[in-house]
Amino acid sequence: MKNKKRIPVGFITPLVLGTMMNPLNSTMLATALTTICTSFGRDVSDGALLITPLYLTSTIGQPLMGRLADLYSPKKINQLGFLLVLLAGITGTIAPSFSWLIVSRVLLGLGTSAAYPSAIALVNRKYAAAGEPVPGGVLGIIAVSGLGSMVLGPVLGGLLSQTLGWKGIFFINIPWVLLSLWLARALPDTPPASPVSIRELPQHLDIIGVLLFSGLLLNLLWLLLHHTFSAGGFLLLSVLLLFFILWERQRNNPFMDIRLFARQPSLALVYLSAMATSYVMYLMLFSLPQWLESVKQFSPARTGLLLLPMSLVSAAAGLLMSRHNSLLVKNMTGIGCMIVACTALFFVNARLSLSLLLGITLLVGLSTGINPIANQAWLQEEAPAGRTGVSFGLYRTFGYIGAIVSGSQMKALYHQGVTDSSFHTVAWYTAASCAGMVLLLLPSVSRKRALSLR
Repeated sequence: MKNKKRIPVGFITPLVLGTMMNPLNSTMLATALTTICTSFGRDVSDGALLITPLYLTSTIGQPLMGRLADLYSPKKINQLGFLLVLLAGITGTIAPSFSWLIVSRVLLGLGTSAAYPSAIALVNRKYAAAGEPVPGGVLGIIAVSGLGSMVLGPVLGGLLSQTLGWKGIFFINIPWVLLSLWLARALPDTPPASPVSIRELPQHLDIIGVLLFSGLLLNLLWLLLHHTFSAGGFLLLSVLLLFFILWERQRNNPFMDIRLFARQPSLALVYLSAMATSYVMYLMLFSLPQWLESVKQFSPARTGLLLLPMSLVSAAAGLLMSRHNSLLVKNMTGIGCMIVACTALFFVNARLSLSLLLGITLLVGLSTGINPIANQAWLQEEAPAGRTGVSFGLYRTFGYIGAIVSGSQMKALYHQGVTDSSFHTVAWYTAASCAGMVLLLLPSVSRKRALSLR
């Protein structure tokens, strides 16, 4: 109960509102894509031009904004993100052409990327200044807010599109940001131990490292989204990776401390686990609704109603697990629940009763609620001091890569249509990824056991 008193509402509320913006804007678009494309006389497939920019910008922007928060000021970076989202909301609302909507989505990706890493940096500095550990409940609230907004997005997007037209999904960002900025006034502006001024940022930011990392990610994502093998693409990826490693190794203040992964390999395991978790989560969360609407012939409204208990269970499980102190218990429980949920997917078929189907969705909700909390707590333990922002930003980057891989794979698996057979193929991929998550956790389990025996 002592830790609960140290979580002031005025401190956590603007951080939660900021963290919700990225997944909310990612998923709100789903229900408005067809209307937007029709309004501008574009083919429906052009909707990808609005989806991809936010993901690509977020994938690069999360560690970049996190690094800026570490070097400069997490509060100022948090506010900068809000201002960029405000500009994006205005641009999207008054956009005279489809191209301006793309600009809006790029601004949204960059602005919303500032929220999560700067929030984690603010939380860590607040409790470090008080000489106290960060309560698991604080991290749990931030993580669950992201999960909740991802599920809320399609529902809110549908309501906004129906009442305000497609402009509503852009306009909602304006009052959201204004409220958040007003509440964010109470956030403490705790500078880093060795603060860097705006003029000094270019000297400390490692711009070449950022550009190499951006090129590396863009090339990797291009390869993931194209199902045919590209020898030239893999060669370019290898060259960029080599140059990035060589450049970062010789820097005194690198954008990404490559040597840290050699000294602390457990940090790399966290990122790989985050990517695997995101991959499984997105496969389950997006393939299940498509199966319900295609095979069971559910309407979108009925599908949303069926999945609502899943989202509630996900949020409740995440909050409850965040209060548990044992990191090992969190990770083992999360992976165990995900294995059970993935196994249950094999029993999904057109003849399955509604009650059993509801039970399976609740299992999915349980696993998607616990695993992000477990991974975030794992990273909190492994993240190096002074680089919390970039560490958590990079954590989100790996999560986005997992999401993009799952989306690309679903497109390939469902190319011939959604059937029981194609859905079960998705289940096999989730099961294989769960096996990988178990292998990634084993070194951590062995290390914990060795420490306990000393």
